[in-house]
Amino acid sequence: MNFNRRKFLEALALAGITLPNIAIAREQTGNTEEEQFAFIIPAYLQNQTTTGISIFSILNKPGLAWVEILDNSGNIQEKIFQSADGMINANTDCFRFTIEQAQRKFRYRIKAKEIQKFDPYKIVYGQEIESKIYDAKLAHEDQDQIRCLIYNDVHEEKASYQDLLPRQDTSPYDFFVLNGDSFHYVTKQDDITEKLLKPIHFFATDKPFIMNRGNHETRGSFARSFKQYFGYPDNKFYQAFKRGPVFWVMLDSGEDKPDNHEVYGGTVDYDNYRKEQAGWLEKVLQSKERKSARYTVVISHIPIFHSDDWHGTLDNRASFHPLFQKYKIDVMISGHTHQYGYYPADKDHQYAIFIGGGPKIGNRTVIDVSGTNKSLTVRMTRDDGVELGLLNL
Repeated sequence: MNFNRRKFLEALALAGITLPNIAIAREQTGNTEEEQFAFIIPAYLQNQTTTGISIFSILNKPGLAWVEILDNSGNIQEKIFQSADGMINANTDCFRFTIEQAQRKFRYRIKAKEIQKFDPYKIVYGQEIESKIYDAKLAHEDQDQIRCLIYNDVHEEKASYQDLLPRQDTSPYDFFVLNGDSFHYVTKQDDITEKLLKPIHFFATDKPFIMNRGNHETRGSFARSFKQYFGYPDNKFYQAFKRGPVFWVMLDSGEDKPDNHEVYGGTVDYDNYRKEQAGWLEKVLQSKERKSARYTVVISHIPIFHSDDWHGTLDNRASFHPLFQKYKIDVMISGHTHQYGYYPADKDHQYAIFIGGGPKIGNRTVIDVSGTNKSLTVRMTRDDGVELGLLNL
């Protein structure tokens, strides 16, 4: 671990000890006014598949919610509820609606009714609300070109998502990736909604994003509730898919310290988890889907070279690097160190490596990946617009 990053994390720990917990103070003072039924997060797109997409919504009170697919005139074409085992999800605040056969472009809104009473033989509804109308745009699996924007190590600096967007324009991108450490740690739902989902609303309602865990997403009492808020195929944090001419691999690099480190208190098993991923990775890198793609891009939070010599770096290298070499990936994109760098293929790794920067102004970066049937371009840019690394294949 480099000195600057360690100093940054120590400062965070100190702040957590000395600053008052404002949320708890507010709870203790009480709220005499009845809170109006409302959306906390009206909608965000997750887990795009070959044919479908999931839309998530979060309410401030228990209710019944659904999504309406609309035509260009605003007429309802379809209503979709979250349904399983014969029951529609209700009397809760978190919803996930799955459109199995989604058009590449569609309009939608979310509606919800407050549930004031949910007795065995009587359900009483209150206010009904609706979101604004959103225009979703999804990539085709076999489209000729694809473009993705990757953030990393934002560490709750909420303005960074908008600040780092090139030309303040989301339209060129087919999807977005949050490559770890969006948070310091997660202890409650408000951490997710206030520190991430609200700041990224400017793209998340219209374009899907992938939450690719970093080591800080594994920390805090609420970390084990992540899958309630983010969609993953096969309910695994790691995944692979072909989109456009690119085969995308998202790895979950786990924690940076050994599993038996005292801070984990015997509650983690990342070494075995990385072995599990390695077995899966070898299979997907040999798959027909991967072979049909022109390029292979791996995205994982902890770099396996040009980083520190902590356990996480070394175990990720031992688990994945031989497979990257054997099956000839094109580029690996990481973060974690808070020190940006671009490292072309060399004798140690036959693939290029990009490492994004940290959360402070002057060190923040985004990584833009653009693939066509003829080329792959990866560009890392600092928050002042300076290009820090460029790969053209």
